[in-house]
Amino acid sequence: MRAIIIGAGMGGLFTALALRESGVFKSINVYEQTRTPATAGAGLNVAPNGARLCKWLGIDLDGGDPKGPSGAIDGGRAAILETTRNIGPDGVVSTKPIDHNTSANDGAGFHHMHRLDLLMCLHKRVREVGPESGVDCPIQVHMGKRLHSLEQHNDVVTATFEDGSSAQGDLLLGADGINSKVLRLVWPETPARRWTEVTCYRGLIPRDKVAALRKADGSPLDHNPIDSFSMDSRKHRSAWAMNYWVRGGELLNVWLAYYEPNAAEFEGDEGDWFSADPAEFQEKMNKAFIGDPRRDDVTALAGAMENPSKWGLYDRDAFEHWHEGRIGLLGDAAHPMLPTFGQGVNQAFEDGAALSSCFKLHGADVQKALLHYERVRHYRATRFQFSSKFAFKHLEPEDSPQRRAILKAANERDYPAFDHEDRAGSDMNWIYAYDARNVGDKMPAKRLGPWDFRPHELTKAARREVALNLWMPPVPLKGDRTVTRAEVALHNTYDDCWIIIRNKVYDFTEWKDRHPGGPFVARMFAGKDATAEFGDYHSPLAEKHMVHFCVGELVEND
Repeated sequence: MRAIIIGAGMGGLFTALALRESGVFKSINVYEQTRTPATAGAGLNVAPNGARLCKWLGIDLDGGDPKGPSGAIDGGRAAILETTRNIGPDGVVSTKPIDHNTSANDGAGFHHMHRLDLLMCLHKRVREVGPESGVDCPIQVHMGKRLHSLEQHNDVVTATFEDGSSAQGDLLLGADGINSKVLRLVWPETPARRWTEVTCYRGLIPRDKVAALRKADGSPLDHNPIDSFSMDSRKHRSAWAMNYWVRGGELLNVWLAYYEPNAAEFEGDEGDWFSADPAEFQEKMNKAFIGDPRRDDVTALAGAMENPSKWGLYDRDAFEHWHEGRIGLLGDAAHPMLPTFGQGVNQAFEDGAALSSCFKLHGADVQKALLHYERVRHYRATRFQFSSKFAFKHLEPEDSPQRRAILKAANERDYPAFDHEDRAGSDMNWIYAYDARNVGDKMPAKRLGPWDFRPHELTKAARREVALNLWMPPVPLKGDRTVTRAEVALHNTYDDCWIIIRNKVYDFTEWKDRHPGGPFVARMFAGKDATAEFGDYHSPLAEKHMVHFCVGELVEND
């Protein structure tokens, strides 16, 4: 078979390597709209769930010369950090060792990297299996190919590019990011973007400049990153400052975010970014952290970034489906997510690994392989997509005592690794010990939800704990009437909240504070359809319990 991948970013190149590993393709061609390999942004982390997959494919995350030129096709030059530090407003610093081993016990590790370094080490590996190598199933990367149109029939899919050339294959995958042309061509009625009311700045500081950092009054920083090979977080209700080392410790990646609901400059396409003036965000951070003892450290970091960029952060509601015929989506094209979990690139890698296993299982049956892929990937990727919104404190609803009790029983941490709160338990193995190559030996009967991802020995105990904490309304609803969309739209506030899930209408008003995902869902989907992001959440027991909150069947009109 012949595979076409649109987009030669991290997800596209990784998936090309993974599909080759399946053994069912004769050729794999990757088409990229830019003329030279490049990527916007500064740092990212390849977490253990992504790193073990890179090791499987022979992708070198750690090799290469950390003092070498930027953009060299080299090993990944990762920084392997020792700890995370949460620097609180009271001056207290909590430190937590980074678990590079996880319960998988394979030492996959966290690899903090410059985005361009990761892209270049992927290009390096792809070149090793290029047409000149003489290997079976070579991977060819074509630059300067901007997609114009798509057409598919029963046995072939054709991509036409703006230069008039075209390509035919048995499979086409859209790995072309949050502004995916594949998505717009095949699924034109996708959910609109949502402004998160957050603007962020990203930039890098060379190691010698970090060592020389001083506060505005000339005194040393309270917590200079040069003294700790760590990932640092300073979080405020309306701002967030985070830094960590990349390129083997030669560069410090700095990420600053602040709450700004009226950022008119970001009214264009999502993903818009601009070159930024350090003085601007020094002023923003100074204002956001006013009266906070961490302010001088934050503004010093802000002022030292070299060639920083400014981004408006948007998110999108989940998509119900990621495939149509011989065409599928992966990575940000399928599930664009905010950077707060540090899982964007890792979930793209998981997509590629799962696709490889699904094609290895189903061979030339493209539709069956894509359906299997969606059923094992949709819930997990959507969970990160959804949860990443609520690491921003201005978006996060307050916990009720009942919800805290259920979160503790579930014991699954729903915050990123660098947040040291225990509000949702301490188990991060569901994130980091996961191996996306394990898709089962037959087609799942349905898309898999959270209970399907629990370790087998924990499943019964965890279900029992949650079941014992399920709240019952004094007067259960009967779900015995019809409800129009117009009526649902009237119940569109956090305190008067009806939500549509699989064409049934549920009253979340009281229920939302008594379920792990309830407040998040109510905040984002009151008066709307939440099927794509919430419809796969429950165990069968919890689905049975939901009957007590069902208003009735949705109908389009009176």
